[in-house]
Amino acid sequence: MKVIAVLRKSNSLVYIRVTFGRDKDVKVSTSMHIDPIYWDSKIPGYKNTKKVPKEVREKFNNTLKEMIAYVEANVDKDVTCPILTAIIDDFLHPDRKSKENTKAEDTTPWGSGFFDRAEQYLTEYKTKNESGIRAVFRRLERLEAWKREMEGDTDFRYEVSTFGAEQLEEYMRYVTEEYDLYVKHPDFFAKFELYHSTMRPSSKNSSFSGGLRLKAFLNWCVKKGYSDDVSFRQVQTHGHVYGDAYYLTVVERNQVYQCQYGRSYHASLVRDMFVFQCLVGCRMGDLFNLTRSNIIDGWLEYIPGKNLNNGNTELVRVPLCDTAKEILARYSHVSPRLFPAICEAQYNMYIKFVLDFAGIHRMVTVLNPLTRQPEQRMLCDVATSHTARKTFIGNLYAKVKDQALVSSLTGHSPQSRAFQRYRTIDDSMKRELIGMLEE
Repeated sequence: MKVIAVLRKSNSLVYIRVTFGRDKDVKVSTSMHIDPIYWDSKIPGYKNTKKVPKEVREKFNNTLKEMIAYVEANVDKDVTCPILTAIIDDFLHPDRKSKENTKAEDTTPWGSGFFDRAEQYLTEYKTKNESGIRAVFRRLERLEAWKREMEGDTDFRYEVSTFGAEQLEEYMRYVTEEYDLYVKHPDFFAKFELYHSTMRPSSKNSSFSGGLRLKAFLNWCVKKGYSDDVSFRQVQTHGHVYGDAYYLTVVERNQVYQCQYGRSYHASLVRDMFVFQCLVGCRMGDLFNLTRSNIIDGWLEYIPGKNLNNGNTELVRVPLCDTAKEILARYSHVSPRLFPAICEAQYNMYIKFVLDFAGIHRMVTVLNPLTRQPEQRMLCDVATSHTARKTFIGNLYAKVKDQALVSSLTGHSPQSRAFQRYRTIDDSMKRELIGMLEE
């Protein structure tokens, strides 16, 4: 057996790798980042450099050393990626048992109740979106309690074997109705754990998303033999509706970049980050994780996090224009990240301020997620980090007129439904083609 730490330069993440000769090779992320220029595989960890504070180097290296020792003491030849992930999680969070280890130590079988099966599903089915699925089950628990306490069906309980189309449709209706119930009966909902301790209106899109996740769980139940009711498969869960893709023109983007924000550090930082995003097309999550090691010979190279979660490891390569290089040079002192740290909520909040200050007041048509009706709003009021990505795509797609080429710069599949939202660009392209007939 051999346990080592390795660095993936593409995302600056340190991985623990366990090998048993040629029979087994398992590698799992530790969620620890390090700039590749400071990495020493022989230590492993930070090499001896004055550019990184001594206390930072020692803390990182000691943590990694202790983690390797912990893995060596707890791993065996039956190790798998989920098991290794659980061992690392136990090391990083000794105050809580990992699900995998809890399951291994628990000698009692899973209960047969609906929410017992839900926990079993989350334990066995190592989904990438556990938080979203848990939100579905928490909402179902509230609906179950509502039917018992507020509708008077005191003996009501959800059962896996009887959960079919009727129950799924009821849940999807409840998603859009729950906020109104919350406003009328706050005392009932006060005893439940709510996300960020509040309740917000949910759209039809949320209803369809929740229905899709619940369907996946019910299909798993059928596959496991816990239910033979497949009527839920008839329920329509693909009714998501989105508005047209709005984005900044090149002129508006330059207008934002040329705007000065005086002594406001955060406004200037967000302006630069937003414009850089407009020039490379990455998602906000990727932007926050990019490091200097992702810049190679004037190109930005990275594997989109969303794609990586779906098993797609294809590298995205985007050449940096002069403005993008100018922006990065302004933050050359930041290491290992491309930009100073800022939270997502703050970033999106300042984007609206930055665009408003720059005079980006053009009215755009947006789809109200609750009413599903189009509305006219100022672009600065609805802009988010994703507006930058749409700006990159929209301006390129309008000029290049090659969906496959543009998608290679964004990490989209060429057949991605996201590109369907750029139909207004397609319309302008069609007008250009017809205009050629008169030339």
